[in-house]
Amino acid sequence: MRAFLAVPGGWACELEPAELRIISRIVADTAELLGSHIEEEDDAEHASEEDAVLAALDWDPAAGQPPRDPALARLLPPASREDEQLAAELRRLTESSLRATKVDHLRVVHAGLRTSSGVVVVRAGQERAWLSALTDLRLVLAARLGIETDEDAERVYDRAGTEAPTTPRDELDAALTSLYAALTWWQESLLEAMSGGPR
Repeated sequence: MRAFLAVPGGWACELEPAELRIISRIVADTAELLGSHIEEEDDAEHASEEDAVLAALDWDPAAGQPPRDPALARLLPPASREDEQLAAELRRLTESSLRATKVDHLRVVHAGLRTSSGVVVVRAGQERAWLSALTDLRLVLAARLGIETDEDAERVYDRAGTEAPTTPRDELDAALTSLYAALTWWQESLLEAMSGGPR
């Protein structure tokens, strides 16, 4: 995974084939978590090695009311924590359009990843969709990793790639931790490239 650089008409970076597959799968699964299906062509040759990691995300598409899945609850938080009746009414009025907007952003990213031959391009005018979708991916991963505070996030960054897994669960946790750290860095590199920061 390389940092984004400004190019004519947008920003571009290089991803390895495995990175493209894993991120596009997570994008598709996040859309499914929100109740929409994005067409996903599985690469059978690589599916088995990635399925265990993705299964650890424990996707659970929602069905109404405040979400029970903590990841979905991060994506669709209540509008009010003090007034449950107000929160329920606002959820009824806005949740459908919020889900649709989030899925639209995920579709933009998914299309960009699936059509890439190794160079991913964020076209000018699509940056809002990319940044929003990457934030949603990170929210889901944060929920799965139990990140609640900045201190929790720092601990995740500190252990990314440093702890030797001893059990299958540790291996999955290490993979999710590395993925969360990589997506955070990747999103920050896009923001830096958009602001004309160092290349």
